[in-house]
Amino acid sequence: MNFFVNQAMGVGNSGVEHAQFYRAKRFDQANLPYRFIFVELIKNLHEAMDVWQIKDDQVINMWEYFVLGEDYAVSGLTRRSTAEFRMLVDQTKTNRMSEARTTSGLRIREFYVKKPNPDKPETLLVSTDRVELFNIWTGQLMVSYRKRVVGTESQITNIHLYHQANDQHLYFQNMVLLKRYFFHQLNRLYGGQNTFIVDRGEDNEVALFDDPVADWHKVDVVHADHLSDRNVLSAPLWNNYYEYVLTHLNQIDRLVVATEMQRQDLLQDFPTEADKIVTIPVGGVNDHVDAIETHTLMHPVKLVTISRLATEKHIDLIVQAVVKLHRAGHAVTLDIFGQGETRSKLNDLIQREDAREYIELKGLTKQPEAEYPHYDAFISASYSEGFGLTYIEAMSAALPVITFNARFGAIELVHDGVNGFLRPFKRDDEAFNVEQLTLGIEQLVAVQDYPALQRQVVESVTDYQDHVIAEKWRRLIHEL
Repeated sequence: MNFFVNQAMGVGNSGVEHAQFYRAKRFDQANLPYRFIFVELIKNLHEAMDVWQIKDDQVINMWEYFVLGEDYAVSGLTRRSTAEFRMLVDQTKTNRMSEARTTSGLRIREFYVKKPNPDKPETLLVSTDRVELFNIWTGQLMVSYRKRVVGTESQITNIHLYHQANDQHLYFQNMVLLKRYFFHQLNRLYGGQNTFIVDRGEDNEVALFDDPVADWHKVDVVHADHLSDRNVLSAPLWNNYYEYVLTHLNQIDRLVVATEMQRQDLLQDFPTEADKIVTIPVGGVNDHVDAIETHTLMHPVKLVTISRLATEKHIDLIVQAVVKLHRAGHAVTLDIFGQGETRSKLNDLIQREDAREYIELKGLTKQPEAEYPHYDAFISASYSEGFGLTYIEAMSAALPVITFNARFGAIELVHDGVNGFLRPFKRDDEAFNVEQLTLGIEQLVAVQDYPALQRQVVESVTDYQDHVIAEKWRRLIHEL
């Protein structure tokens, strides 16, 4: 079995989860078995799975396994409950206990504690102190643990598992030890020598690495730039999310990156690991992408961006560029799909610039492929994309891409003037970046033969067809 190891998923997801969803389809295409593994406690997990059309027998959640047992891990969830929630509030109107029932059959009790705020001693903080998980079908308490705050992080500790296989009562001091036990149980239940493909979580890597009795294969996937800085070539500053795996390459069978450019960059630091570091794109295009119909440039020119509404996506710069063009007399519109923490700020910016008639926040879309044909170009202002999953999705619909020449996805996927427009950027100069996005949009508007540009977009992504990527995964798994 092949396990895709991640922290969590939800209704709204990052590029990591969407890369997993795409990989699952390619594994189906290559007839490779797999399970999604999520190690966080997710109350609305199965509702989110329904949204993304993931079946109950395709997912194993660590906490659901400890509560529901081994049949669940092998066969998946076989019945659902009704979700419920209630909160116990004391006489000071402080939350003291919550009880949630999940559709998967867990009853989750969380007990809260009120204590002084170390940053503002005159105020109090309410935080989770203890958690208990029950099986609603048997009524048994199956899991309990404590939460403690260390600095700004909340850590799970003092973990008890009750009524496990052979009615065992097990204790774990921390999450790494618990996850290692969980991974061993999965490996046992699926016959041993399974493959764990880690998409997120240093704790997951620590739990899987340096285990003398483990007989599993380990594959790590890099979803972003692995560097924070390469100013000193002999001593690069690693991205915190990948520092552990890059300093433990001897522990894994393969390291998968999404672009050949990133692979070559890694080989500067690990020149002897050419066989271990492999390139497999995290997104692709339909095997019949060449059947896309072209159209003339619309009036007004219609731009779209689809992403998490997060600070690092710099969507506010796109808004400013479109406003600037509109005030200069260009007929351009922008639709923004997605949800996230910057939605309110973006909405305020659009209102402040009186741009609601031509810039719209469209909310989350579950079917981006159905949206792209309504637009002329995709635009992004991200300073770094490991691959650029939305880029390849847009290009599969024959949309040229306007973006910065950021490593690695943009500069590998987008060829300036051929299938899109690449503009320089400066991390510390937003005015410069707005101007560059403006110039990129003007390049699109000035295109004389837009259908020819669309055909070039389609031709540029033929190497990313689904069957090609499925074969890359099939070959990797069978080589282990």
